[in-house]
Amino acid sequence: MQKKNLYPLFIYEMANNHMGDLEHGIKIIETLRTVSDDFPNFKFAVKLQYRDDSFFHPQHINRTDHKLIKRFVETRLGEKKFSQLIKAIIRNKFIPICTPWDEKAVEYLEKQNIQIYKIASCSFNDWDLLARVVKTKKPIIASTAGASKLNIDKVNSFFKHKRINFSFMHCVGEYPTNDKDLKLDQIDYLIKNYSGVNIGWSTHEHPNNFASIMIAVAKGATIFEKHVGLEDKGYKLNLYSANPNQIRQWLNSAQKAFEMGGSARNNRKSFNKKEIDDLRILYRGAYAKHNIYKGQLLKKKYFLAMPNIENQLVARDLGKFSNYTANKNIKKNSPLFKQDLELDYYRGNVEDKKFIIKDKVLETINKYDLILPRQTKAEISHHYGINNFFKKGAILFHVVNKEYSKIVVMMFPKQEYPAHYHLAKNETYFVIHGDLTVTVSNKKYSLKRGDMLNINKKTMHSFKTKAGVVFEEIANKYAKGDSKYLDKMKIDKKRKSIIEIFNL
Repeated sequence: MQKKNLYPLFIYEMANNHMGDLEHGIKIIETLRTVSDDFPNFKFAVKLQYRDDSFFHPQHINRTDHKLIKRFVETRLGEKKFSQLIKAIIRNKFIPICTPWDEKAVEYLEKQNIQIYKIASCSFNDWDLLARVVKTKKPIIASTAGASKLNIDKVNSFFKHKRINFSFMHCVGEYPTNDKDLKLDQIDYLIKNYSGVNIGWSTHEHPNNFASIMIAVAKGATIFEKHVGLEDKGYKLNLYSANPNQIRQWLNSAQKAFEMGGSARNNRKSFNKKEIDDLRILYRGAYAKHNIYKGQLLKKKYFLAMPNIENQLVARDLGKFSNYTANKNIKKNSPLFKQDLELDYYRGNVEDKKFIIKDKVLETINKYDLILPRQTKAEISHHYGINNFFKKGAILFHVVNKEYSKIVVMMFPKQEYPAHYHLAKNETYFVIHGDLTVTVSNKKYSLKRGDMLNINKKTMHSFKTKAGVVFEEIANKYAKGDSKYLDKMKIDKKRKSIIEIFNL
């Protein structure tokens, strides 16, 4: 499943807790609706289980000594009543989900308005059933209790090959599950090993355990399934099914976990005004150590002390990479205000400039969560000198250079790369992040994430970006001296500088 607006999704697993009593089943659904209305930020589903008579061996269907066969048979609703229960789920604005136990059940459920199919852990590698379910083209949620890594890999590959929307659920097949056996770290394991697949938590612990849902949320689960029921008409609940009051407390715990966890798992959090203000008052402010005259470089002509004043430079604004020039005279002991100084990254020696560029490279790697080989070094291409790097230039990561070549190119906002051609190299550009405008023989191509462009050898081309870009250059073998520049008279002969990005 990949529709982000479905998450977080809470699944009420009714299983056989309707007790084969349609009226009781509808009452459970209506009671759950009342509870769910208090949690508008969550999505909710009710899940049923459907077993056709074909699920049972004809000579065993009437057994009373097999507790599961006895319970399954005694709680059957029949097609007509089962259909009415599904209609009640939809009428109460729940997503209808169902677990089919055999292929015949899938045929029946296709006639109903089932939006998601659930694969029980015991059916995880039931390939006949899986092959039938994928034919529905509906999203699938599959529980993984008892499945080895190899078996999960096989199902993952199968669903992806069939282009099915699917999710995996960490699940423990013990009914009920002791707290020490919940193994919630398996949520981390599934997230790590099945990138791009939404991971959930199907729970069978005691219904008064409200801590496990908070841990599951914190670990990144987005789907949560719990057995539910209602003690009414003398019906009793099993040890792992929750009543409405327990469900409310379960949802309250989940909501509290989401609130405490925030919503920025893949990005650095934003900071509200109170947090910024509370921190700002603790910063040391910058003051003039001596008289500073207009046009002078600030360098170490300042000292740091409390308090700081609004719009004053503070300790975090200064240091090795921040070269300021005064645009007015500033008296000794006066606060240094931002409007009285101009920031110039390029005043200073070449090594300082390289350090600034490295800082920007690391910032971009973190922003886009780029994965590069650990041994890769960054090549700074500064065609018109390093002072003009942020106007004309790029960062090149040479990833592979054999009979074929792969270079990852990084450019910063408003940066350009000068016109050139290659004597032997044919290239394909593939944009990973950002925007890229490529001019090829006076024809412009505007590329965005996911776009590709082929450029043949001996073809003049240049490129630039508005907001910054990361793209792959895939080509035949890279050779030194293969690039020829249109403006060769102005090109810096020492236009390449190597910097270490990763400390191995």
